[in-house]
Amino acid sequence: MHSRPLEIVMVANTQVSSLSISGGDRVFIEFAKHWSENGQKIRIITCEEGFTMCQRYGLSKVNYVITLMKYDLPIYLLYLLRTFRGTFLASRMKFDKGTVIYSVSDFLTDSIPALFKKLRNKETKWLASTYHFIPHPSKRPGGMAPNNLLSFLSQRISLFFMARWCDMIHTETNFVRDELVKRYRISPEKIFVCQSGIDTKVIDDVLLSKGKIYDACFLARLHKSKGIYDLIAAWKYVCRYNKDAKLAIAGSGPVEVIGELKNRIKDLHLENNVFYLGFLSEEGKYKLLKASKLYVLPSYEEGIPITFGEAMYCGLPIVTYYLPTYLDYKDNIVSVELGDIHSLATEILRILGDDALIHVLGERGRNLAKEHTWDKTANYALSKIESLIE
Repeated sequence: MHSRPLEIVMVANTQVSSLSISGGDRVFIEFAKHWSENGQKIRIITCEEGFTMCQRYGLSKVNYVITLMKYDLPIYLLYLLRTFRGTFLASRMKFDKGTVIYSVSDFLTDSIPALFKKLRNKETKWLASTYHFIPHPSKRPGGMAPNNLLSFLSQRISLFFMARWCDMIHTETNFVRDELVKRYRISPEKIFVCQSGIDTKVIDDVLLSKGKIYDACFLARLHKSKGIYDLIAAWKYVCRYNKDAKLAIAGSGPVEVIGELKNRIKDLHLENNVFYLGFLSEEGKYKLLKASKLYVLPSYEEGIPITFGEAMYCGLPIVTYYLPTYLDYKDNIVSVELGDIHSLATEILRILGDDALIHVLGERGRNLAKEHTWDKTANYALSKIESLIE
């Protein structure tokens, strides 16, 4: 360990809602909480939405630099302004020798300010994060829509910069690490794999007055890429064989996605089977997991969702589409081919019909989840950062 505290400047400039939190957001917040509580000097360059989100998750012992207040602008223009503002503010900040600038995502809003600071101050160390590869727009829900195209291109630009100028890359799966080495010729010594964690104490403190209420739950950001519409179609099939099957859906998202979700529930006559609960607090989230038999996430693109660990710790089997990033978890999840709605429903029915299987899968997942706490993951990541400035 270093004799003096490290100075880590995090660039987290991408958030569009203080209520909607991504897995990457949760990672940097938990890392910052643990590092600051252990004496490290943390500064965060973020937008107003990011600041509000950090405060809501208890991140207080850090210094904030706010790039932009809330503006009602098209997302591409908002990101452009944040990128310029974040770069300007980062360039004016005084860094001590050995300061680490940490771009917490591979969005340009985070990577460009870190890149410019690195280029202007050679003694600055740049740590970058990337969690999964955004598919080509033709392979995403919505096809060649502008948002899909911009997301794809901006990630590729960020990865190009990261491959050439960053000092270290953090990812959470061996699959992404291997792809970075193969596609971008990045030295494997520059990449470290550190999975997300869970807060076992907080989960344990959440108690239920009733038993299982729902047969399954979905808990994630509401977006087409999360397979939310596939899940509704699959649940219609589930209800053919179990007319009382109950599914809970929780999370925030765009108004149009929530509206379409409610319309599909109504059109398929699932009002008595599918329940949209909206955004939930941390306590509400864990209550939902403990009140459910299964966790279902038919996402089309992910790293390793934090909710996998949380659901496993609560003893829930996980049913999902298989993604290459799930390789490290393949023996602890039940997965089907991407986009195969019928198989998704069939696996849900199979598991719901076998209490012994639910118990076996639940215990197996819980034993894995116990090994991934935020204390362990944050300490491991910090040890890697310390190695940058030795």
